Amino acid sequence: MHMNNMNSKINNKVDLKKVILKTVATAGVLAMAILAPNAIQILRPFIKNKRKYNSKYYLNKKAKKLIDGGFIKIDIKNGKRFLSLTDRGERELLYYQITEKKKSKWDGKWRVVIFDVWENTRYKRNLLRNEIKDFGFVQLQRSVWIYPYECADFIELLKTDLSFGNNIRYMVVEKLDHDENLRKRFGIK
Repeated sequence: MHMNNMNSKINNKVDLKKVILKTVATAGVLAMAILAPNAIQILRPFIKNKRKYNSKYYLNKKAKKLIDGGFIKIDIKNGKRFLSLTDRGERELLYYQITEKKKSKWDGKWRVVIFDVWENTRYKRNLLRNEIKDFGFVQLQRSVWIYPYECADFIELLKTDLSFGNNIRYMVVEKLDHDENLRKRFGIK
């Protein structure tokens, strides 16, 4: 889900997917005609050979992939085409935001998610497991997952998307004994 594949023509410092998602999210709903010039201005310094490669082509190609992948959608209002984030796009943007927060110092608190999901909703339980695992959580015990950085918004989005309500609990834990292996796994001190 969280692929950071870059076109080889573009410097690795820029992730087109992230730029497009942020651009669409910042404006809420953004006219497609407005998206291309704004994003191209942001990307232009990072395009290596400006004459040989068409930056608008790469942007449009990436935007189409995001539409096909279910991250953004096209709405038509008053005969104009607009882009907006889907729930999946919102989750992906949250992932980027939290990944950026990881660069800051760990606050020493663990984020713990526990869930109790009935057997008859196994599909949704498996989906939940995959989502939090992809996000970066580590399984501490059965149906208990742990993560070192703030992610309450991501968990709330999952609760809403999967209609689990109080069956998913989110906790912030200030002290956890024997957390040396977890710290090592997450690369924190």
